[in-house]
Amino acid sequence: MDSSEQVDIPLRIITAAAIFDGHDAAIGIFRRIFQSMGCEVIHLGHDRGADEVAKAAIQEDAHCIAITSYQGGAVEMFTHTKQILDQAGFEHVCLVGGGGGTILPNEIKHLSDSKIAKIYSPEDGREMGLTGMVSDAIGRAKKNNLLDMSRFKSLNAPITASDHSSVSKLLTLAENANEETFRGILEKIKSKDNVNCPVVGLTGTGGAGKSSLTDELMLRIQRDNPGTKIALLATDPTRKRTGGALLGDRIRMNSLSDDNLFMRSFASRNSGREIADCIGRSIEVCKAAGFDLIIVETSGIGQGNDAITEVADISLYVTTREYGAPSQLEKLEMLDSADIIVLNKFDRPGAEDALTEIRKQFKRNREMWDANNSELAVIPTIASQFADAGVDQLWQKLSSLLNEKYTQSFLAKEPRLGKDGLPHRTSPIPSERQGYLAEVASIIRNYHTKTEEIATKVTMIHQLESAAKQMKLKNDITTANNIEEEIENIRLEIPDGIWESLEEFKSKSEEYRSGSTSYTVRKKKIPVKTTKKTLSGLEMPRVALPEYSDLGDTLKWIRKENLPGSFPYTGGVFPFKREDELPVRMFAGEGSAERTNKRYHFLSKDQDFNRLSVAFDSPSLYGNDPQERLDIFGKVCESGVSISTIDEMEKLFDGFDLCATNTSVSKTINGNYWWHLAAFFNVAIRQQVRKFERENGRKASENEYSEIRSKTLSSVRGTVQADQLKESMGQNTLVFNLDTALRMMGDVAEFYVNNEVRNHYFVSISGYHIAEAGANPISQAALTLSNGLTYVELFNSRGLDANKFLRNFSWFFSNGMDPEYAVIGRVCRRIWAITMREMYGVDERGQKLKYHIQSSGRSLHAQEYTWNDYRTTLQALYALADNANSLHTNSRDEAFGTPTEDTVRDAVAIQLILSKEYGWLQNENPLQGSHVTNWLTDSVEEEILKIFEEMNRRGGVLGSLEVNYQRNRIQEESMIYEHKKHSGELPIIGVNTFEEGADNSLSIEEFDIDVTRSDEAERMMVIERNKSFKETHAKEAEEGLEKLKQVAREGGNLFEVMMDIVQYCTVGQVTQALFETGGKFRRNM
Repeated sequence: MDSSEQVDIPLRIITAAAIFDGHDAAIGIFRRIFQSMGCEVIHLGHDRGADEVAKAAIQEDAHCIAITSYQGGAVEMFTHTKQILDQAGFEHVCLVGGGGGTILPNEIKHLSDSKIAKIYSPEDGREMGLTGMVSDAIGRAKKNNLLDMSRFKSLNAPITASDHSSVSKLLTLAENANEETFRGILEKIKSKDNVNCPVVGLTGTGGAGKSSLTDELMLRIQRDNPGTKIALLATDPTRKRTGGALLGDRIRMNSLSDDNLFMRSFASRNSGREIADCIGRSIEVCKAAGFDLIIVETSGIGQGNDAITEVADISLYVTTREYGAPSQLEKLEMLDSADIIVLNKFDRPGAEDALTEIRKQFKRNREMWDANNSELAVIPTIASQFADAGVDQLWQKLSSLLNEKYTQSFLAKEPRLGKDGLPHRTSPIPSERQGYLAEVASIIRNYHTKTEEIATKVTMIHQLESAAKQMKLKNDITTANNIEEEIENIRLEIPDGIWESLEEFKSKSEEYRSGSTSYTVRKKKIPVKTTKKTLSGLEMPRVALPEYSDLGDTLKWIRKENLPGSFPYTGGVFPFKREDELPVRMFAGEGSAERTNKRYHFLSKDQDFNRLSVAFDSPSLYGNDPQERLDIFGKVCESGVSISTIDEMEKLFDGFDLCATNTSVSKTINGNYWWHLAAFFNVAIRQQVRKFERENGRKASENEYSEIRSKTLSSVRGTVQADQLKESMGQNTLVFNLDTALRMMGDVAEFYVNNEVRNHYFVSISGYHIAEAGANPISQAALTLSNGLTYVELFNSRGLDANKFLRNFSWFFSNGMDPEYAVIGRVCRRIWAITMREMYGVDERGQKLKYHIQSSGRSLHAQEYTWNDYRTTLQALYALADNANSLHTNSRDEAFGTPTEDTVRDAVAIQLILSKEYGWLQNENPLQGSHVTNWLTDSVEEEILKIFEEMNRRGGVLGSLEVNYQRNRIQEESMIYEHKKHSGELPIIGVNTFEEGADNSLSIEEFDIDVTRSDEAERMMVIERNKSFKETHAKEAEEGLEKLKQVAREGGNLFEVMMDIVQYCTVGQVTQALFETGGKFRRNM
């Protein structure tokens, strides 16, 4: 093969979102376009460090890396990735990326001038379109000839399994070179003739969980046999139409952080089978390099496929209970051929029956009629479950075979199986409650059907009463009596309370028209004026009510709409808006705790209330301590505040009394929010203890401290986001295994109930990030409501009283420009209220869905960025007209990063002008009575119920997550949005239309926008303070972390422990401890 020869092989592209960045919608779109253009894409997903991205590019021998970065630190991320590649001799790999307007023109220029990366700007996107940018990246990647013989000159002496660069280059030859070239180089590099290196083959049906099982197996092997060199060779299918492929196994592998493990992904290309043609030669390479074990994973197979047996010494067949009727087992070739049968996803309904059927068929196939079930090589596993005993049992069985057949000496830990000899299986939601979403859909529809039926009867009575009266006027007493008898019969069919609700509505209507009324909140009577006088002298009603002549129409309005503050709360959860506290809640966080504290004081100046909302930097969001490692360093203090110790949390709220009735704090954090919540509570307690000491001139006694603690917990106001289900489908800051995360959410709920934490919300069930990831407004509402319903089921299953934990639920939605956003709040309020009352029987407070709205981040554009204020104003109008309980209006420059004080002031002004000046909003139920509002409300509600039913068919929210239903839906809708935006079908003024004369220049010469960025000195300050804190509290932290791990293993409330240890443990220390005992989140497509 000549060194100048350019062999036409498919381009191999690594795609990923940057470290501590969950925004994977854009990179998900781009990886699909790369595939459609014939590339083989190794997709790594979100939150990937420079080391992980570079390692993948080296092991996969990629032409190009594509990274999106939306959370700041792009320069450091690309620079560090390039440094690692250059050091490994892979300087040829081209880097491309983008981040909307968050990567500034001067940063783009720096990365280009330094020959580090090509960054596509919003202007590039406007001019080139999505496919144009991908085509440009492909053109750059094609300049790399991976078969240029100069790359292989260094392969002239024996190599080892630790030399990943050399192994990778050899595998490229194994896949693409002719036999002579391949053999010539292979002979030179053999470190030993490792004929005794066994090959384990893993095959099975698509979706059986092969990749998760492989990852868990490799973790077990390293746990029991540290230092074992393992090579994993995985095949995924090539698409015949395009020639592209999604090499999707690497994204699932948490084990690859271990340098003893090596992975290479192959596309099937022309093999037409479940393993690539090059697998045989690739095995030779791995044996020659001296690996101790080789694992070969196939793509999904059909009933008659058994290609794995041609290359594997020991083969495993992985299946689930979804194989159809028992007779289908007779057709499975691998039930004959495999050494071990694995029944994965053993926690699913019907899995135990499937195990019995597979064991029977296994015995028949092998004529093992008298064999004991425990002796059979049929192993049930739950690979998605942390520390699953089934996977332990599988590794024990596999290691025994390896040791017996290939004179290996692998060790395997004894599995801790249940009394039935099977792995422990607990579903977070009991099997009898799995159909809760379908039940909700049925209850909502039945409620409306019942409304129509009752209203028809009320109308009939109203009409008959008129008829009876008319008959009496005509002196037809007999007919009048017959009609009155019929009226009484119909009255008996109308439920108790209907007439009372009509009378109550009539009474309230008269009261509202009188000019004054009152309502009660938490046993406090609040008098209000029911009208507001306009400049023209009109007494405009604050709440306008219908005046139907037909009582049936009135009843329909009561049951579907009703007054704000009355069931089903369609018009709002409170009778009137508070006049002493506006719904303004501005999201802020920048740099150090001191700088953000200064911003909070600026936002609260001249306000009667302090409604603070904390934006954390991305290392904090992912439960990490600030570090000097370059790609992490670039994220410290960017796009949020760095909080990693309780001392930092205390600095953040200096000068604010966290127990004051006019102060509330919202914390937007999910990853390891337990630490941040415990730190916040402890800071509030510290404040009150100091207050006691100042007032009394002495320290508090033990009893007094306990009383202070209790009073603080019951009075502190605010919320923490903490929505782990949303994280697993949208924002992607879920860091722990989902089961572990849900258990810890339950621990927090239990803590709140036991400690009477009444005024602080322990979860903000969030649709905002689902929308930001790409979902349309209907999907946002459906997925968010379904998550909330799942939490109700989860906490109910722990034996918690719904009336006690529902008071601590809050909600968070996005508002965009679509018409459905006008009704998103009212639809969700109605569904929630009806469900809580009719299905769960909870009291009034639990029926009320209180929510925060943030204007759309996705609608902020770098082009003509000042026009973002106009969009935000209209979105704020949606929210205020629909009686959102609080509102954040984005600043126009958030398209680039953290907003400046000037733009924040303008964003606050948007809310103040609408609330104080805009006349239409002086009425507090402007949407009620609108025909289009009614149509939208009913239509959106029905679409939400249909999505509930779709999820129900997949096993509810948790079952749907397992098959990627939510993520796929979000990604598909995101793709639709992006294509329509770039084609111009979805007009966006100043971006894809009305561009003539518009300022679309974001060049380095003309870009003069003031953008908030942290500097090196500030970052180093918080890093040094973190180090100092750890040194000061090293001994107590060690003891505290051991206590946390013990409770995690043995049972108990982890948040109770967190409340104690947060005094001396950093967030990073706690995260690492919980990884050991609860497992890491495993990414998915």
